[in-house]
Amino acid sequence: MKVHRKNPMKAAFSLVEMLVVIAVIGIIAAIAIPNIGKINDTAEKSKDRRNAQNLASVCASAQAAGLDFVGSETDPKVIVKQMVEVGGSPADGPFQGTFFGVPGLDAEEQVSATTYLTVANGLLQYTGAGGN
Repeated sequence: MKVHRKNPMKAAFSLVEMLVVIAVIGIIAAIAIPNIGKINDTAEKSKDRRNAQNLASVCASAQAAGLDFVGSETDPKVIVKQMVEVGGSPADGPFQGTFFGVPGLDAEEQVSATTYLTVANGLLQYTGAGGN
């Protein structure tokens, strides 16, 4: 007759194995978390550049239609504020009654976008370089 002895040790991970796994996960997290922050910064800058491009495009289109947002103003922040908060429509011509503006940008997005804008030759121009 065979005697079956019960093994008091069940198959499981040892404490050392668990600590090694936790250490490896910690190392991977330490590498990945700073990269996620860089991705967020890059996305924010891309959004600001895209907003600046939209603002410059709308300003150029409005001027071609006979609506001048720039006038004698040289500060991009003032022009952007007018385009976002008020907008405008030409009084006459083929685009009479057409709205030109960029509604929906909050104050922070306006300021961030103006770092990529300059006023030159009576136009709001996208520079792409930032740091205005």
